[in-house]
Amino acid sequence: MQPHNTLGVDSLAHEFASVTSEEQLYNLTSTTVPIVLLGGGSNVVLKKFVHGRVIRNAIRRISFETLDGGKVRVRAGAGESWNELVRATVGRGIVGLENLILIPGLVGGAPYQNISAYGRELAELVEGVRVFDLENREFLNFPRTECAFRYRDSLFKTECNGRYVITCVHFILGACSLTTSYKDVKESMKQWPSYATTSRAVAESVARIRRHKLPDCRVHGNVGSFFKNPTLSVTQYDALKGKLDIAGYRQLGSYRVPAARLIDACGWKGRVIGNVNVWYRQPLVLVNGGCATGTEFLNVAERIADDVYRRYDVWLELEPVVLGEDR
Repeated sequence: MQPHNTLGVDSLAHEFASVTSEEQLYNLTSTTVPIVLLGGGSNVVLKKFVHGRVIRNAIRRISFETLDGGKVRVRAGAGESWNELVRATVGRGIVGLENLILIPGLVGGAPYQNISAYGRELAELVEGVRVFDLENREFLNFPRTECAFRYRDSLFKTECNGRYVITCVHFILGACSLTTSYKDVKESMKQWPSYATTSRAVAESVARIRRHKLPDCRVHGNVGSFFKNPTLSVTQYDALKGKLDIAGYRQLGSYRVPAARLIDACGWKGRVIGNVNVWYRQPLVLVNGGCATGTEFLNVAERIADDVYRRYDVWLELEPVVLGEDR
């Protein structure tokens, strides 16, 4: 399984198969063997053994349909590269996905965890999600309103985890405004003249920021952010502000605070623990130093979370999904 996870950890699956069509998916899930679903492996921590039949989604296709009012319906198979989809829309001048460029993984994983970056959240752009229901053995179409999207979360990840296999995602793009309010993006966009503010300009700015801050998972094994940004009540946020100079982002009576600031304040940036490195430019990212195991990553993550909690009374939640066991 090492080639199928961006952390680059060794892991053995009892069975492994890739599916390129809904028909193959239907047939390969007709079994009493436990089913484990895998996309691009960019948001998972694999332990030593993954029991059951691991099915990697490789269903690919992209189509564009022009609608009224400058809108474009984009349909993308769950096995398509997310970054290639973003580049395809930006190349056509279609506004919407540019802030989400260079996020690793496949299209199917995007609504699963409701990816967000640099001021844009995927849920704003999804029209619907097509899935295969493993329990009832049927294909279903969920409109956006039924996907239970929340910050880095969805119906597919939490309430019904393991029940639905995403096969296709429908987006409505083109009618939304460009998002350049995020601090780093705003600063980077200053090099572009105002008349050149396009989806391409935003995409290039975000790509430049990501390349500067984040390691390439093809060179340094990682899953991007290892922790979610915690959401605090007003009381919790006020208490934290009394201990640390930190900026919070107001959201419906609560505050979301940057986990990276908390981790950095605890002195973890750049630390090396065994085979796991805390990235020197972004402490949210844990990097494989060469031969780290999934369990090593989880142990370091637990130490970081415990330290943050002990100092600031804020608990950090893991971003990636953990699969398998060590026996």
